[in-house]
Amino acid sequence: MSSDLSAGHLPAAFQWRKIKILEELSVPDTEYTDLSPKGCVDEGIRDLIRDLNGLPGLVTTSSCAGRVSVFLEGRKKSPEPSQETQRQFAPSGGKGAGRWLYVSHEPLSQPETHDATVQKSLHDLFGMVPGDGKPPKLAGENASLRLVRFHFEPLILHIMAATLSHAQPVLSAASASGFRESGLQSLRCLEGDEGPSPIVAVRSSGLSLESVIGYCDEHDSASEPVIRSLVTEEYLEMLVAMSNERFAVNADRRERFCAGVMEMYSPDGTPGTAKGRTKSRPPGWEDPIARKERKRAEGLMRKKLLDEQKIAESAEDEATLEGLADAE
Repeated sequence: MSSDLSAGHLPAAFQWRKIKILEELSVPDTEYTDLSPKGCVDEGIRDLIRDLNGLPGLVTTSSCAGRVSVFLEGRKKSPEPSQETQRQFAPSGGKGAGRWLYVSHEPLSQPETHDATVQKSLHDLFGMVPGDGKPPKLAGENASLRLVRFHFEPLILHIMAATLSHAQPVLSAASASGFRESGLQSLRCLEGDEGPSPIVAVRSSGLSLESVIGYCDEHDSASEPVIRSLVTEEYLEMLVAMSNERFAVNADRRERFCAGVMEMYSPDGTPGTAKGRTKSRPPGWEDPIARKERKRAEGLMRKKLLDEQKIAESAEDEATLEGLADAE
């Protein structure tokens, strides 16, 4: 690996970009906002982001630790002549489209209520009323439903790298830890050292889960639209259980990814070579072969000391018996 990958020889464009990003992340939580439903960096991913941003050649640009959500779609725009139907989303909150009915970055537990004797249902938690399981008939050729979707989305992380050589260990660690759909967002980074910095998207679509669970009934006699369920409470419980299992897998992959990236970087913060890379090791780390030899040597030494101790004790016993015989 050439010396131009050291912290002091990073492309100037990347260093400037990283400084700006870290300045934004350094804002206190009470003042920091972003485009996510939560509006700030997820608690479960802060250590990972801190570790990655501590490496000279990397900086995170966006992240989600993984989440479960219930989302109401926005309204569709009426089609115009010679134009295809496009979705026009209602200004009712959420990330640019529709409305979030529920979002959590942690596994779901039993919904809480103020009255311990009353068990709150998942329908209540998601803001839906039970239905008969039958979608309503659509009136008109262009009519459509605003569906309610249950999602589980695993970790997604975008990491800007100084060069392709800095991006390679990130891609390797992502693939090895289970995020097999990871890759470079664009190939424009091949234009030159001062061109766009490579951005690695760390993701795993195989863990994703989606199910339509309801719809927005805007033709109800009530003054406000009603969000009706299409599934039973038991079905929602099954989706929650599946999501909780995927949260556990997601957390394990996230930890392995972080460990993999840190392992592939040398102690001075530069990426190692593909073959024979110098890996950073935690304090006290020992090569498995060396550890085996050390344990074997220690075992032989303990055996030798025990044998010597037995010989000494035996000699001492014999001397004691001889002394007693002489005394008689």
